[in-house]
Amino acid sequence: MNSLSRSRLIKRSSIVSAFGNAFLSLLKIVAGLASHSLALVGDGIDSATDIATSLLTFFTASIAAEPPDREHPWGHERAETISTKILSFIIFFAGGQLAIKSIQEIISRSQGELPGIWAIYATLISIGGKTLLALYKFHTGKKTDSPMLIADGKNMRNDIIISMTVLIGLIFTRILGIALIDSIIALLVSFWIIGVAFSIFRETSLELMDSIDDKEIYNRIFEAAERVDGALNPHKMRIRKMNRFYVVDIDIEVDGSLTVKEGHDISLRLDEEIRTSIDNIYDIMIHIEPAGAGEHKEKYGLKKEDLWKSDI
Repeated sequence: MNSLSRSRLIKRSSIVSAFGNAFLSLLKIVAGLASHSLALVGDGIDSATDIATSLLTFFTASIAAEPPDREHPWGHERAETISTKILSFIIFFAGGQLAIKSIQEIISRSQGELPGIWAIYATLISIGGKTLLALYKFHTGKKTDSPMLIADGKNMRNDIIISMTVLIGLIFTRILGIALIDSIIALLVSFWIIGVAFSIFRETSLELMDSIDDKEIYNRIFEAAERVDGALNPHKMRIRKMNRFYVVDIDIEVDGSLTVKEGHDISLRLDEEIRTSIDNIYDIMIHIEPAGAGEHKEKYGLKKEDLWKSDI
């Protein structure tokens, strides 16, 4: 999928999400005020924040699709990573607000007016709508390999759980008249949402710190080097990730008696072998050394035996 098609799909997903959340937010706020349900009003306000998230995704897609330029020679792919990190803060804020509200209600043990039946109907519609939006986000996120959309899908999934918590609280409040149960359930859900925010924050931090979770990629590149005749002693390998792409930096040794062209041909075969073995390669930098010349001054890089160490 080229960058233009990918950007178009991400923008379409953002527009659908923005309109969907606008409808659900208005529905829950109006129904919550009419039926005296503060929990439903709060759920509607949470959906309103998702409109801002969708707009953020829309504009980020345009930035990420921009080609490299003088100021950004590596391109703009990490714009999605930065936006995904911002999403983690939004999710954390939503979970924190839910936790604060729940604790306040538990401490006050408030027994306000029982919410009307329309609050339950509005919550059921919200659960159905959010489920469709979450599935759509996850589908488009996987199709475009967009961590930003997948993170937004997780945020939508959190909204479903929030709405289900509100629904359970409304049912128990109307049947048993026990508002405290709703507050306790909401508090537990808020902890789970905060945990999701930390998970997304950690994933984006790994990328921004030029680390990757999937260390098997190192093995696959070393194996690719072993399949190329004349590529000796692959070492000083470093891999960084930019959104969905990988940048590979590796040193190899060649026979010192070869011509520059012959050594260059070996590097081209290795480049092709790596691109065949691994999807989403952005760039490969191969440094050629004469066999036995010793290693250069890179501060760090991996040999194959380093992959067996416990800290890798």
